Amino acid sequence: MKNQIRSVYLSKYIPQMRELHHGDLHRFGRSPDEFRNLLKDRLDKPLPGIDAQVRLAPQSRITSIRMGTPGSAQVSSVLILLYPSKDQLTIPFILRTEYDGPHSGQISLPGGKKEEADQDLVQTALREAKEETGIDIASIEILGNLTTLYIPPSNYVVLPVVAFAPFRPDFTPDPFEVQEIIEVNVKDLTDQNCIKSKNLNVRSGMVVNAPGFQLGNHFIWGATAMILSEFIEIVSELK
Repeated sequence: MKNQIRSVYLSKYIPQMRELHHGDLHRFGRSPDEFRNLLKDRLDKPLPGIDAQVRLAPQSRITSIRMGTPGSAQVSSVLILLYPSKDQLTIPFILRTEYDGPHSGQISLPGGKKEEADQDLVQTALREAKEETGIDIASIEILGNLTTLYIPPSNYVVLPVVAFAPFRPDFTPDPFEVQEIIEVNVKDLTDQNCIKSKNLNVRSGMVVNAPGFQLGNHFIWGATAMILSEFIEIVSELK
């Protein structure tokens, strides 16, 4: 399958989240820059945490997630990159290629395991995003981070790093890791009917019932959906 860069729009979200239309951004700030400043300030305050994350967790994994992170977990981070595109704030996701691993063929945020050369998890997120999507990270501003999340199937603990770019990046996906890049408008993530629940066949052979975002023909679930759940709660607080 050829790498594609495709804008996909989420049309629905969970009922308890207030819908955020384009006009609402003018209440939060008259420009993406002002919205960025509001978000940066909010991320410096206490976060919603695991209670927001588990709203979109598979029921079978909630107990293990709440038990905390084992000492054997591998440290990693992902990047939530916001940028203006066609007058909307947008986030890029990646559709991973098929491989022998727990997240094969899934939609995720750019990111991966911390390497010894990385100074911190922010650098990990930026490095991985550059490797996977080909973006220029020089103009990216770090706004803060969300709550760390333990992922039992892969035994990873991930830090979501939130960042902002002043313009839409040029994407060059790594063909070995990324099938396509999916761009999603932030305002569409808060539409109240987006969440669906599906029975999914996972690589272990088990069937998992999981809530997630129906994204065109794609379904975002698992850790990525849990991270988005906390992110959207924060966005919805901005007034």
